[in-house]
Amino acid sequence: MNINRVLFILCSILVVLAVLTVFHFNHSKSARIEYVYADDDVLITNVIYTLEIVRSYESVKEFYCKNNILFFRYAHNTCSNCIFNYLVETLALQEEIGKEHVWIFPAYPEDRSSRLQLNSELSKFNFRNIPTDSLFVPTYNGEQKPYFGLLNKEGKIEMVFIPDINNKLYTQKFFREVKSLFSKRED
Repeated sequence: MNINRVLFILCSILVVLAVLTVFHFNHSKSARIEYVYADDDVLITNVIYTLEIVRSYESVKEFYCKNNILFFRYAHNTCSNCIFNYLVETLALQEEIGKEHVWIFPAYPEDRSSRLQLNSELSKFNFRNIPTDSLFVPTYNGEQKPYFGLLNKEGKIEMVFIPDINNKLYTQKFFREVKSLFSKRED
């Protein structure tokens, strides 16, 4: 392994540790970060995105709710096949944890056509269209990335997961963790 690669890996690890340290000290109830990427650049980018996601939700006071919720956030120009697959998996999870615990937060234009599309596509879910200027949607290599998260009853994010369409195993692992958390909270 050449010295440049070793230095890059060490610097990457230090940056991640620094970001996580700042994140931990700035948030008393910090979000758990779930990453399972082998690519250093993607890992660092997703840590930064998680901080932006948490920060954007903290600035919006309208997410206080009576239930802990799993949410799915995506933008209108995200890969439609990817979104469809995530929604199918989310619907199956919703059947297990209850509709009151699942919300979809798409980011579509505020026009009649988009409202009709969302009403049709998301009829089996609780959903609310929220513009991207209100809540962060990360962009990586020119593509907007969907993400899942858990909001507690106070409207604070407890966990963020940015799925990888090429690795459904990680999404399934995240959903198992969500089911486990909801079953513990109901006990």
